[in-house]
Amino acid sequence: MTLPSLIQDHREKETVAKLKKINSILSQALASAINDTGTTVDQWDLEGGDSKNGSQVLVDDYFKPYFKIADDCSQLKTCIGNKKYKYLNGKEHIAYDGQNSYKHLLLADGTLVIFHVSSGFKNCSTDALNYYSNCADIYVDTNGYYKGPNQFGKDSFLFAMKKDRIIPYGTKRESPKFSQACNKTSSYGYDCTAWVIQNENMDYLHCDDLDWNKKIRCK
Repeated sequence: MTLPSLIQDHREKETVAKLKKINSILSQALASAINDTGTTVDQWDLEGGDSKNGSQVLVDDYFKPYFKIADDCSQLKTCIGNKKYKYLNGKEHIAYDGQNSYKHLLLADGTLVIFHVSSGFKNCSTDALNYYSNCADIYVDTNGYYKGPNQFGKDSFLFAMKKDRIIPYGTKRESPKFSQACNKTSSYGYDCTAWVIQNENMDYLHCDDLDWNKKIRCK
């Protein structure tokens, strides 16, 4: 294995470990908030859609107490710049620096977490298959904005917050055709999250024929 390959392999293993860690942190935080308030997310006093207030309240009142935080991103530029994130296929997505409906947090381990409350969160469900019924979406940049590459499926990943749990995008049940859902040349990369957590690899960056049931590694 060449030196560049060794470096990439190390980075991928590091990303896998951090993504599994943040999945656990998010899940535990939500479980604690639900237990402490005695209510599920759909019962919380939030504003959804394009209102910053909803995401701000979600973080301040329900998640912040359970996180180890390095920066609450009140000065946004300390956490994120104005360059656009990219999809896995290389196309530009959006910049998250000026989005009024998003709330950012930089955790102690360097992970950037971005919350966005859904417009219909009052009717959000527990259904893992229906992302249109999410209470909120949570964007995670495992090494923070300023280290790059800021690309979904590489260092940026997406989670759905349901009324009583956190679900990584791209579960086996939701995205059975993985080769289409997480493809480095044709997909957005949103649906890579569950694969990384469950199969503990990012081999979709190296081959295009992976499958939940038949092939979970390139070799």
